Amino acid sequence: MKHAKNRAALFVSTAVAVGLLGASYAAAQPKPNVFDGGNRWEITYFNDPASDHTQWATQIICFMPYAPLGTGITGAWYSLSFPDWNGRYYQEGDEVKMTGDYARDVGHDHMTLYHTTFDNPDERRGGMAFKDWTEWREDGSFGRIIGWGNARLVRVGRCPFEEVEGREAMEVMEALSLKVAPRLRLDGKEAESPGEEGQESLEQYQERTGLRFEQ
Repeated sequence: MKHAKNRAALFVSTAVAVGLLGASYAAAQPKPNVFDGGNRWEITYFNDPASDHTQWATQIICFMPYAPLGTGITGAWYSLSFPDWNGRYYQEGDEVKMTGDYARDVGHDHMTLYHTTFDNPDERRGGMAFKDWTEWREDGSFGRIIGWGNARLVRVGRCPFEEVEGREAMEVMEALSLKVAPRLRLDGKEAESPGEEGQESLEQYQERTGLRFEQ
């Protein structure tokens, strides 16, 4: 009888532990995150090898709705200011990882960013993150590095179609990415990569294309 009571107590203890783990797992979903509170961000590239970390380019990106993945969330993103630039993101805690492709998928980006400020629920523009942005192109060998960079991510509002989810979200993202007008450099030539230095400003891009980022 004593053994039966011990087994019962062990069962209850295990059930409680599993329940607590489940609660911890659910609570581990990152808040704040890159979608809630505003899914439109400006991402700026800074040239890491330069002693003054020269600023190169700023792009607009939109994060699509997310799904839970382990203790984090995952989803897709696309750019409103550079054509055919889109990819995936994963956020766990305050760390955001992003991968992206452009130029018919021969150009690649990878970012690892950390939130440094918490979002204010009453202010859509709350939220910033900083760290790394690497950009390269395939060349049949080791890859041609365009830049080893630092990145700054700033929440600036909301993007269109933020309520679209699942497969429909991917279709919308692909369609929007392909329709984005080319970004020009200050010399009038088309920029070859999202982080490339010498690009027209976002204000110049909007004036030239008539595009408005605000929803």
